[in-house]
Parts: sequence; structure tokens; C-alpha cells
Amino acid sequence: MYEALSRKWRPRTFDEIVGQGHVTRALANAISLGKIHHAYLFSGTRGVGKTTFARILSRALNCVNGPTATPCLVCPACMAVEQGSATDVQEIDGASNNGIDDVRQLRENAAYAPAHMRYKIFIIDEVHMLSKQAFNALLKILEEPPPHVVFIFATTEPNKLPDTILSRVQRFDFRMLTEEEILDRFKLMAETEKIVCEEDALRLLARYAFGSMRDGQSIFEQAAVSGSGTITSALVEEILGLVGVDAAIDLVHGFVADGAESALGKFAQLQSRGADLKFLYLSLIDVLRDVAVLAFTGQETLLSRHAPSSLSQMKSLVQLRSREEWMFLLEIAFRSEKDVVATEFPRLGFELMLLRLVNAPALLLAENIGGGERAAASPRPVRESAPASAQSVQGPSSPVSATTTSGPRPVQPSAPVPAASKAPAGKSGDLWEGVKRNLEGHKKVVLVGLLNSLKGHREGDEMLIEGPEALVSLVRDPDKLALLEKAVEEVAGEKLGVRFTSGAEKKNAEPLEQPIVPDGRKLEQQAFEDPGVQEYLREFDGNIIEVKPLSPKEIGLPLTASVVPGAENEESIAGEVDGESEEE
Repeated sequence: MYEALSRKWRPRTFDEIVGQGHVTRALANAISLGKIHHAYLFSGTRGVGKTTFARILSRALNCVNGPTATPCLVCPACMAVEQGSATDVQEIDGASNNGIDDVRQLRENAAYAPAHMRYKIFIIDEVHMLSKQAFNALLKILEEPPPHVVFIFATTEPNKLPDTILSRVQRFDFRMLTEEEILDRFKLMAETEKIVCEEDALRLLARYAFGSMRDGQSIFEQAAVSGSGTITSALVEEILGLVGVDAAIDLVHGFVADGAESALGKFAQLQSRGADLKFLYLSLIDVLRDVAVLAFTGQETLLSRHAPSSLSQMKSLVQLRSREEWMFLLEIAFRSEKDVVATEFPRLGFELMLLRLVNAPALLLAENIGGGERAAASPRPVRESAPASAQSVQGPSSPVSATTTSGPRPVQPSAPVPAASKAPAGKSGDLWEGVKRNLEGHKKVVLVGLLNSLKGHREGDEMLIEGPEALVSLVRDPDKLALLEKAVEEVAGEKLGVRFTSGAEKKNAEPLEQPIVPDGRKLEQQAFEDPGVQEYLREFDGNIIEVKPLSPKEIGLPLTASVVPGAENEESIAGEVDGESEEE
């Protein structure tokens, strides 16, 4: 009679258990020392060996040579436990025998001595399914059991057990098996069962067993039967509804390089081929993870196993985005799991995830977070609109000159200002702009936003900064003032004092120019492209809903713009600035 491989290859001794060495050592030592507890709890996910271990422990305690950590497997007691015919070893399903009457019957049986063996053992599987009343009825005998009784509980949800039960048992947590541990067992099974297997096919089986030996063995057997004794990668992908790694890479290339239409079209093609959306999502996560790791480390040894062709495609993908963008894409996909896996509409959830991934560059510009060598090597010019500069989106700015709004000009990448570009001491306007560029290069976007709302110029050995009292007080914050003084010294080439003056102190001062109200569409485009806005969106996981110019009266400042998303008063501005101080 044919026996399923998962039953045929079920371990019979402690030495055959895979991946649970911490449990094996503890119980083998306890048996050897004669320190056998009256109740054990085995917890862990499905298919990791809880019930199998309970049967091995039953044999070890009742073997004719025992109690021993190495049962003989041939004595009547071992054979009876193996065949499931031992009257003194009872396996109880907690899901169907969960009432108080079932526990009362168990207590009555436990009171009698074993008929043929040394111990009477009760194995209760899925013990968390017992009712509250049943647990209460179990407490007394569990606390003071007869000397010949041993309880073994198995559960996948130990958190559902009452504390009164947990305090009366020895708990052992069974961990999920690694891919290598499952792979080694598959290789042994294939060799013993005379099954021809491709190495990549076994790795796929081990990966998609998800830490469960039993699940993996079931898929292994299905593949062996389907392939008439031969298991190939293509066969495993067909059985599981997988797509090859090349198809997943192609899908990633679609939303990174080609846009929404290409990504959704490729997804539709994969689904028409019968791809399982859960496994397609996992493949997509694997590709994004490998590309991100390759972008950060450049080490191919840290990647999943790839064919030379797929590895070459991975390297090509890395060049399309900065490493921070790849990390951001991976984060978006990872956080979309519930939309794809835990939903009644997985296709819609997958398409929503693809649209988020396509839209990621609008939320995280390479110029803002790419930084360093990549940004310096390939700065992308950003067009400034004629009616208003990007500064009008960040916050109130210095007067808009004809030079800054006359037409498109390239924006320098966000990098620290080199020593050679220090402004001459005599040109105070250049000095002030150089200070802001220096801070911009150090990614101090909130401080730069505040300085854009102020005026600065050199007077002797001091840098005089003037503007509204509300913003001046924010820049006086010790953390921000220290950064500002350092930037002034770096740009000026000498140490200068920093002095502040508010509009109230200088009544006769020339007022700042009123902003030119920009075209709504261009203003919205600049809001999306502005580095400061993007930094806030990334930091607080937000999105721009509406962009509109504000009048000076609405925010109490000479120029109209919001320094931070949603800030319509000084208190909200102060809250965001304080948040940046902690980061800096």
C-alpha cells in the first residue's frame, strides 16, 4: 500500500528531527537525567514537528530499554506507538474534543495506572481550541497529576492559552525551518526515492515551503508524481503558479522605466498565464530586495541565487535609480502586502501597488535623496516657472529678481559647497546664497526653508539676518543657530557673528516684495518637484492634496507659502521645525 512521503519520512528518533536542536537537547538531557516533567507545551507554526516530537517522546519514555533518549523502535511499546495502537498513549484533537465533558473523561482515565506501558501519555493537539471551562477543569490534574501521567500539548497559537495553564507546563517553541535545512532533506529524499531533480527546482520547493517541512514534502511529492519521477523548475513553477525571476524583473523594469501603462500591461499578461498573485507578489519583493541590496553593497554573494542572465538584468536595474529610491520602492511594495494577500480583491490591490510604485519618483526625487557621487555625477536640470520660483513653494523668500525668473536654468545638485566656491567677503548677497546652498547640501531642508523666508547680508564682521519675529525666533533655536554659524564660517572663510533683527525693530526698512501669484498648474508642478516638500512627504508618509497660494494676511508673513505641509499658523511651523532639530 502506498504511503505518502510526508508520513514515510516522518522522523522516528531525536536524531532525525530537523532544525529543532534546542528542543532535542533539552528533552534528551532531561530523559537521561531522569528529570521528566509531568506536562510539556510544544508551540510553533504548522509542519515543524510538534506532533512528531510528541510521539518520539512517548516512545522514549515507554521503550523497554527506557526511559532513554534513543528508543529501540522494535520493542512492543515502540511499535505500538509507531502504529498508533497504544492504549496508554492517547492523541486527542483539541478542536473537536474541547468541552468540559471531554476533559472530565480525560481526568477519569488519567486516574488509572497504564495497562501495558511505563507512562500513560495524553497528547492534546491544537490545545488552544479548548473552551474556558475545559481549561479550568484541566487545572487541578495538571497541577497535581498521578506519577504515571505525562501531558503533551501542541498548539500553533500559544497566546490563546490561559496563564494558569502556561505556568504549569514546560514550554518549548519550535522554530520555522530554514531553506537550507529543507533543501538538505529534499536532496536526501530524492536520492533515496530515486527521483531526478534539478537543483533550482529543489531550491524553489524549499523556498515556497515557507519554513514547514510537511508543506514542502507535500509539494515535493506532487511535483514528483506530475513529472513521472523527474522534477524541473518549470514544473514547480507551473504547479505553484509561479513566474520566473526574469518575468518578475521585467515587471519591475516596467514600472521603473516605462510607466503605468507598461506595468499594468505586463501584469495583465502574467495573470492571463495563470500566475498566482501571492507568489507573484513574493517574486516582486525578492527582486526589489536583491536590487536594493546590490545598490547598497554591490556584493553579489548577498543576493538570492540567480542565473547569469537574471543577474545581468539586476545590474542594469540598479543603474536606473539611486539606492535610496530602491529602498523606497521596496518599502512601498512591502507595506502593500495587505492589499495583495489579505484582501478579497487581490488583482485590484496588486494594480494599486503598481500605481504607487510608478508614482514613487514624484514623492522622492533623486536630486533630493540620491546625494553624493550619484547626484554630482548626473545632475538633472529642473525647469523653474517664469511666474514663480521653487522658493515660493517652500516658504517666503527674498525678492524675486528678473534673473531668477527669466527662464529655465539648471539647478545645482544638493551637495556641500566646496571651498573653491566660497563667496567673496564683499558680496553679501552671494554670501547669503552660499550659506543657503551649503545647508541645502547638508540636507537641512527645514532650516533652508526658514532662511528662504528671511533676508541676510554682511555688515562688517557680522551676518545680519532680518525678517518676521516668528521665524527669527525659530532660527535662534540653539541647534539651528549652531548649524547656521558653521555654514557662515565655511562659506565666508572666516568666523562671523550672527545677529538677528525683526521687522518691528526696523520700521523704516524696505518691505519684502509681494509674491507673484503663479499659475495653479505650474505651482502644483513646482510643489511636487520641490526638494523640501518631497523630504516632508517622505518623512511623514504624506501626499499633496491641493496646492494654492496664500495671501500675506492668511499666514501673517510678508510672503505667501507654507514652510511645512498643512502649516497655516506659526504653531504648526514651530512643531515641524522642532521635529527636524531632533533629527539633526
